[in-house]
Amino acid sequence: MKKFKYVLFSKMYTFKTLVLILAYIEYVSSFDSRNVVFTIVSQQEPYHASVAKRLKENIETQVWELEERQPKVHVTHEDFPIPGAWTIIPLLRPLVTKYNGSDVRWVVFVESHTAVRCKRLIDALAAADRHKDTMWIGYPLRDDEPTIIHHFTFYEELEEEGGFVYPNFASGFAMRIQLMEKLLDQIERGDRKLEADFSIDPAFELAQLIYGDKTNPGPLLTADPSFCVVSADNCATYPRQFDICGSPIPESSIYFAVKTWSGFHSTRAKVVKKTWGKHVTNIMFYSDKDDPSLPAEAVGVPNTKTGHCLKTVTILQRVVERVRDLPHVKWIFLADDDTILGVQRLCEVLSCYRGGDDVTILGERYGYGYGKRETASKGYDYVTGGGGAALSVAGAAALGACACADPAAPDDMTLGACARILRLPLTHSPLFHQARPREYAREAVARDRPATFHRHEPRDPLRVYVTWFQHHDLPANRNWKDEL
Repeated sequence: MKKFKYVLFSKMYTFKTLVLILAYIEYVSSFDSRNVVFTIVSQQEPYHASVAKRLKENIETQVWELEERQPKVHVTHEDFPIPGAWTIIPLLRPLVTKYNGSDVRWVVFVESHTAVRCKRLIDALAAADRHKDTMWIGYPLRDDEPTIIHHFTFYEELEEEGGFVYPNFASGFAMRIQLMEKLLDQIERGDRKLEADFSIDPAFELAQLIYGDKTNPGPLLTADPSFCVVSADNCATYPRQFDICGSPIPESSIYFAVKTWSGFHSTRAKVVKKTWGKHVTNIMFYSDKDDPSLPAEAVGVPNTKTGHCLKTVTILQRVVERVRDLPHVKWIFLADDDTILGVQRLCEVLSCYRGGDDVTILGERYGYGYGKRETASKGYDYVTGGGGAALSVAGAAALGACACADPAAPDDMTLGACARILRLPLTHSPLFHQARPREYAREAVARDRPATFHRHEPRDPLRVYVTWFQHHDLPANRNWKDEL
């Protein structure tokens, strides 16, 4: 009898073990949309919100056709309206809290302008899921040298391994939820933190946080050919271009206000006049001294070496007052004297946004304070000044009411902090650039026709404009043949 019980127990134990083994095999071998969360990093501005909505609907349609089930798709400005969500790090906790312990194994992050082919993406994730050492995948970018947009950080210890890599955000990337949970634990223990107070390139800064340093390195991004920079048959994702919304707006509906200083009237200001400045109708240089040859107008504020907050606010007030007599002007473009832009491209970009009486503040977005736990709740976005800011007339008027703590306070950061207090929405466009083209990875800057860059090349201040913008601006100018 005892022997029978032992044999029966052994068989039952063997059967239970077999069931568990088979269940595990099924778990690791099967993979579908139930194991994935799609996270669309979006913005509340109407144009961007509509693009994100279309992408969500497209993903839902594709997955229903594939599997007849509803996928898990989040649009961040609706589902996770967290300050600094675009930096990804603030999204980790709500995503892990919501999905840890569920069937979810991977979280995919995409921009609203990322094209997604769900069948290929799920296949790519299934392949990656079988390799337990693969923790996150995407299209890898790398820097050839230290750059200002990446805080001059360079990982020499990784050069023999191909260098430090970070994902091309426009192509999307995917992370195991276990990696997200581990990263959160490291952050909360203080084992991982961002050294810089500024958020500039969220994909680079996320990769930086995951890697840590050579004493305790985390996993580097795994390159996956399914994440592409241009569309091809094998692509699961790729960046879509920013389409024109109808026709380009009239160039004459923009008032260009250029910040300068009398010491740059014969250098930087002249470059503006030789390049994009000759293709615009409404332009004024705002300086510490009058100069009819530009023309430049003194703003009555002493020049400062840095910051220029009081000068910028004074310029906004003056321009808003001036355009009251110009009812056809709907936009104010605030530029530095070394901002380089394509007039025709800018008119195309602004066709998608609301000028005039709607509050629109558009440019390249940076963040301050998001990277550290103690300051994250007080963090804010700001539009960088060097790449230029496109402001609706109402947006310029609202910012013109901001106060400067000091005349030399950073103007763009002060306006960003003020916008946060006033609850004015700031809209990011990756077509605006705070630095020169060579500061960006080639694949990133070539994703679409840019609208602006910042800083002249020292030996050839005309080169960036001639290379990137001149061809498109010439036909847009009515008298261009007379100027050649």
